[in-house]
Amino acid sequence: MNTDTNYLKTIAEEIAANTTPNLSGNKPNHHLEREALRLEEAIIQNLHIISNFTQRDTFHFNTLSKLVNICDILFEASNSVDADVTVLINLLAHVKEILPDEIRPNLKLPKAFVVIQEAVLLESWSAHLAELKRHGVDPRLIEIAGIPFKRFTLANYKLYWRDFTWLKGYLAKLEMMDWENPDCSSKIEAMMSLLIGRDFNDDRFYVYCKKYVIERAKVADCKRTRLLALAACEKLVLQDTQIGMPSFDLRGNSISTRLIKWIKEEIDFVETHEREQSFTKLRFNLYTNRIAFFFKLLSEQKVFGDTSFKELAQQIASTCLSEGGEDILQTTIISKAYPKDRKTLEEMESLLVKMLEYLRSFRPTK
Repeated sequence: MNTDTNYLKTIAEEIAANTTPNLSGNKPNHHLEREALRLEEAIIQNLHIISNFTQRDTFHFNTLSKLVNICDILFEASNSVDADVTVLINLLAHVKEILPDEIRPNLKLPKAFVVIQEAVLLESWSAHLAELKRHGVDPRLIEIAGIPFKRFTLANYKLYWRDFTWLKGYLAKLEMMDWENPDCSSKIEAMMSLLIGRDFNDDRFYVYCKKYVIERAKVADCKRTRLLALAACEKLVLQDTQIGMPSFDLRGNSISTRLIKWIKEEIDFVETHEREQSFTKLRFNLYTNRIAFFFKLLSEQKVFGDTSFKELAQQIASTCLSEGGEDILQTTIISKAYPKDRKTLEEMESLLVKMLEYLRSFRPTK
C-alpha cells in the first residue's frame, strides 16, 4: 500500500524554484496547505487499515521519509522555518503521533525540526551547565558533557530520530540528578556514572575515564591496593551499565565494553609485570641474641597471646633487622632465646630497669 506524495513534492519544488517574494506574508501556499491536509487524512486512514506490523512499519517509515525530504526542499529554499515549512512540520507531527512508539531510529530528522529544537535544547543545557559549575564538577568533564548538545546544533551533522531521543533521555537524567546528595563518592563520579549509564561512547569521554582510573590507581601504595582500585573501577562501570541502552555513537562500541576491556588489561599487566613493593623492616639497635632474648621474655608474659615462639620467631625474621642492618634468621632467634653469658643478662637487665624507671615517671605525685 502506498500513499502518493509526488504531488506534494511537486508543489514544494515549484515554491522552492519561485524567486518571487511571498506576497501572502505569513500565510502558507494555498495549494501546499490543501494537499497536506488531503495527504494527512489518507495517511492516517491507511495506518489504521493496515493490521500487519511489518507492512504498517514499512509504510509508516517510507511515508515519513518522503515527507522529511519534502520539508527539507522547502527549508533549504528559504533557509528559515516559514509558513510553508511549518505546514510540513505539522503534517509530520500528526503522522508521527498515530504510531509514536513505532518510529524507526534511523528516520532522518528534518532540518527545520533541528532548528526549532535548537533553542529549546541549548536553553536546557545552559541551566544544567550553570548547575554543574556551581557544584564544582571538573570543567573538562563539563565540556565533554556538553558535546551532545553541540553536535545536535551543528549544521554539518546528518541527524536521525535516534539522536533526538538519545538527547531527550540524557536531559531527563540530568533533570533527575540530586546534586546535593549524589549516589557516588563525588559529584564528578556522579556525572561520569550518568554518562556511562546513557552509553555516551564519545572518544573524548573514554579518554577522560581512562585518565581518571589511572589517577585513582596511582595513589595506591602497593601492588595489592592498586589491583583493588582497578577492580573497584571495573565494578562501578559494570554497575552503571544499562543493558540495551542505545549508544550515543551508533558506529562505536559501548563505553562500558571499551572501559571494561581496558581495565582488565591494566589488571593483567599489574598482576604479571609489577612486583610487590617490599616494606621496610624494623631496625633494632640490638644484636640478634639480645633481640631473641627480649622477645622470648615478651612471649612468656603472653604479650602475643597464644602465638608460639616458633611462629613469633618467623615473624621477627620477616620484619626485623639487628644492629648493623643484618637480617635475622628464625633458627638463630630460637637458638639464642636463652642467654648463656652474664654480659647479655646484665645489658638486658639495664635496659628493662631504664624502661621501668621511665614508666614510673608517669605516676601522679601524691
